[in-house]
Amino acid sequence: MLLLWGEEETVIGKTLDQAIPQMKGQSFASLLNQAWQSGESYRSPGLQFTMELGGKLRTSYFDFIYQPIKDENGMVYCILHTALDVTRRVAAERLLKEKEEKAQLINRALLSTNSAMQQTHNRLIYYQHSMQELTRTAPIGLTILQGRDLIIETANPFMLDIWGVAKKNIIGAPLMEVFPVLKSQDFSRQLDRVFTLAKIMSLKEVSDSSSNWTGSEIRYFDIDFHPLLDLNGKVSSIMTTFLDVTRHIKSRLKPEESELDLQEYTKNLGVLNQEPDTDNKQLKVVNEEYTSVNEQLEQLNKMIRNLNNQLATPNSDLEISNNDYRSLNLELNRSYGRLERSNKELLIFNKQINTQNIRSMDGEDGLRTLIAQAPIAMMLVKGEDFIVTMANAPMLELLGRDEAIIGKPLFDELPELIGQPAANKLIATYKDGRERAQSSAPVTLQRKGKLEEGYFNFNYAPYIEGGRVTGVIDMALEVTAQVLTIREREKRLAEKMILEETLRSSEQRLQGILETMAEGVGIIDLTGQLVYANPTAQQILGLSQSEIKDRTYDDPKWQNLRLDGSPLPQEEHPMSIMMRTKKPVFDYEIGVQPPDRDRLYISINAAPILSQDGQLTGGIGTFMDVTTRRMMSQDKDDFISIASHELKTPVTSLKASLQLLERSHGRLSEERRVKLVSQSIRSVETLSKLINDLLDTSRMEKGQVKLDKKVFPLTDLFKYCKASLEAAISKKIVINCEHAIRINADKQQIGQVLINFITNAVKYAPQSPQIIIQVTKVGDQEIKVSVKDFGPGIAQEKLTHLFERYYRTEYSGQKFSGLGLGLYISSEIIKSHGGQIGAISEIGKGSEFWFTLPVK
Repeated sequence: MLLLWGEEETVIGKTLDQAIPQMKGQSFASLLNQAWQSGESYRSPGLQFTMELGGKLRTSYFDFIYQPIKDENGMVYCILHTALDVTRRVAAERLLKEKEEKAQLINRALLSTNSAMQQTHNRLIYYQHSMQELTRTAPIGLTILQGRDLIIETANPFMLDIWGVAKKNIIGAPLMEVFPVLKSQDFSRQLDRVFTLAKIMSLKEVSDSSSNWTGSEIRYFDIDFHPLLDLNGKVSSIMTTFLDVTRHIKSRLKPEESELDLQEYTKNLGVLNQEPDTDNKQLKVVNEEYTSVNEQLEQLNKMIRNLNNQLATPNSDLEISNNDYRSLNLELNRSYGRLERSNKELLIFNKQINTQNIRSMDGEDGLRTLIAQAPIAMMLVKGEDFIVTMANAPMLELLGRDEAIIGKPLFDELPELIGQPAANKLIATYKDGRERAQSSAPVTLQRKGKLEEGYFNFNYAPYIEGGRVTGVIDMALEVTAQVLTIREREKRLAEKMILEETLRSSEQRLQGILETMAEGVGIIDLTGQLVYANPTAQQILGLSQSEIKDRTYDDPKWQNLRLDGSPLPQEEHPMSIMMRTKKPVFDYEIGVQPPDRDRLYISINAAPILSQDGQLTGGIGTFMDVTTRRMMSQDKDDFISIASHELKTPVTSLKASLQLLERSHGRLSEERRVKLVSQSIRSVETLSKLINDLLDTSRMEKGQVKLDKKVFPLTDLFKYCKASLEAAISKKIVINCEHAIRINADKQQIGQVLINFITNAVKYAPQSPQIIIQVTKVGDQEIKVSVKDFGPGIAQEKLTHLFERYYRTEYSGQKFSGLGLGLYISSEIIKSHGGQIGAISEIGKGSEFWFTLPVK
């Protein structure tokens, strides 16, 4: 019980409200009071109780009993409380209920689907029966043959009559056994073409003198083999038609027979070839209906398969129901298979019949029945006035008229048709007797009191009586909704393609702009994750596209800094400010310390990306590397500080010496005055050198340095430098140089470089016993001059900065005076002469500064 409450034994001895305050307001407390007051026990299954465990609210369910315990006077003195946690049971019951409800919904859907399939099945049976009747009454022999052995699958009565056998005796037998006359015909190669190339094969005037015929009469047949394709486009079977042409052949072979009989035969054959056109069109329409039904069945089957997949989901509680559903689904699938096979057979028959001119009904009465029962709109108009002779209900509905138009001229009743292309084709069919058809033809009709344009698939077939055209059979199917849907879809597709092309062009232009921008561009999502960075951004940050997408703008691995070097809080980052305020931020400079390279400084512009409803979806930041600008600014500040200090020192010394001479000139000894004057001169020289360095730097930056090149021996320059410096320094200068080396250079400027190297060696290597000047040839066109000391050396990381402007290094923790311009000026002088300059050093072993010059 303590475990269920989430309490410890310390609650024992307390009131229930004190021990378990969470029970206040819940049903447990009121029921407990009720049991105490009534003295009757209380039982409740699955009662809900919400309590806090581990800092989280949790809802559980319990079966519990409150059993009052009474004393000998029948008074309740305590209550025995038992509880059983049934949370899992309640959850399972709920889940079972939900699944049962889901199963009921699926069952209803299956019943509805089954009903729809049953209706479709009934329609298909009706159409199948109609097709079978048309096939049965066809005046030609027709059979279906399976495989290369030509196994007879079915045959109509006319074919059985030709063969002179009963149907039960030939179904399943090879054609060659039933009609052995073909064995003597050389048609194997042609038959292969039927199977391999799906080509029609025809045998003309095949003679048969088998005993099936009465007497010894020879009969002649025209036999056609038509390939029938399966859903994969492969030949699956062959439809064979037999047309008895015996009379025609005999008439041709016996010209002495009556010419009248021949004419009568020809006339009958012509009628036979013409009149079935109308029936063929009916069959074509019926076939279209079958195709539509087949598509509906396919959709229904897909729905059933989806439902079956749902029913197949493992569920122990509903396993029995699922098995029933699966059985029903299998039965529906079998029904669909039977319907599909039947439809396939009907399609095969219809395809063959459409290629033959056959007679399915005799006379106008048969046609009237066919039109009345046709599932599509059909109408017969006759005469030059196009009198509406027959029109079924679908046609009247399509025209927006009633039966009152029957017996009246078509164009009097529907004057809006006059001059329209569809009407003109109907008139043309009547005049020339040629069949015409068109799909999605626009026709304007007066329907429901207003003119409206519709679209129709129609077929006009001439109606022939007595060998001449007396009317036109019109078969039509309205496809207005489909045409408008297709046009709307095509319009939207065209608009979408234009929009996509516009977007693609805009995207390409934007991509081109972003790819070539000098600034880095980064785009972040709502979480701050980088989703895009252009090449400049990748270059500035030193990261690849994939690496950038794996980090956020405030990635802790990359320390963001204020300009004073202190850490930049996340909320002060310009992207954070922008995301928080939804306002742009401009030219915000921060420092960035990557984990593996030098610190850099970037200037950031940030702008929010908002949705159409003003919601923040991300942000875009442009930034540029301002490290060089920041360092130049820092260098400038440092230079001003250094220059002020360096200029102030000699000026202060000069001022002090001159003031002392002015005030105490008469009291100072000669020696003292000479010393003050010498000190003043040194201060002026120091000041002059600083000013010359500044002027040289300014001239070099502006490209105003002029070289006065002359040819001279290099040893003359060394002697001059040595003589100039030995009086001021105590170091021993050793010169190693060939006397024959002559150069073409500005002697004063090269001397300035050499003196700078030597004075630096004296300044920064005071403990070096000597300074060595070494001259060596580098090939035939260049010499190398180096000044080597044996001082403390320079750290490797500082060597690359020695020739930068204003750069000053430290040696052993000491700082030396100067503006940091000497080596920069030397570098520019050597470069202006077409040479190179550099330094080599190793800690504890000294340094070597060198430059190269072209030899004359």
